[in-house]
Amino acid sequence: MMGFLHFNHTLTLSNFTQLCPTKPTHGTAKYSPFFSYDHIHFPSPGQKVELRRRTRIGTCRITCSAKAENASVTVQEKSVSVILLAGGKGKRMGASMPKQYLPLLGQPIALFSLYTFSHMIEVKEIVVVCDPSYKDIFEETEEKINVDLKFALPGKERQDSVYSGLQEVDLNSELVCIHDSARPLVTSEDVEKVLKDGWMVGAAVLGVPVKATIKEVAINNSHFLYTL
Repeated sequence: MMGFLHFNHTLTLSNFTQLCPTKPTHGTAKYSPFFSYDHIHFPSPGQKVELRRRTRIGTCRITCSAKAENASVTVQEKSVSVILLAGGKGKRMGASMPKQYLPLLGQPIALFSLYTFSHMIEVKEIVVVCDPSYKDIFEETEEKINVDLKFALPGKERQDSVYSGLQEVDLNSELVCIHDSARPLVTSEDVEKVLKDGWMVGAAVLGVPVKATIKEVAINNSHFLYTL
């Protein structure tokens, strides 16, 4: 999942979809309920981000990105910080290493999205959240990228890793992007669309239609039941 958050000293994230704003966004769509959210306060430089959890009932609106109305939006150069999550263990993959470090076309999977973000003029820095034993994979790219490279330690859960990455973000950034490094196919064109939506409404998330070839199988894996 990739999303963008507009920094304005305070920021709201819902547990329902992590990047869903507390107020309705633009466009026509159905409302979805969420029941709790985290309040993040960005204090003065040099201090840590404060995270406070509240509980309440609210709604959010799911909308399609890349609406024509965002065509005139311009995101400032060097105004975006990227948190690249690369601390997962990938246990379900059953490989000898986390899947984001498996080689694909001659390089670790995690580097594909790193290069995509690093070549965008809007991005000023990339905070890689990873185990220190894999830090050298990213450090070797520093001569090939034109953005600042920072590191943070992963947490027990994904939300803990995101929190860890937020501690290293430049407080002057206007937007923060959170991306899973195990998903290498994100394009700069899609990133730009979500950036513009995020700038307009405060938060946005990128999604793609589900593939029609997903099939449900019997419990004993003996045969396909039907295509979803």
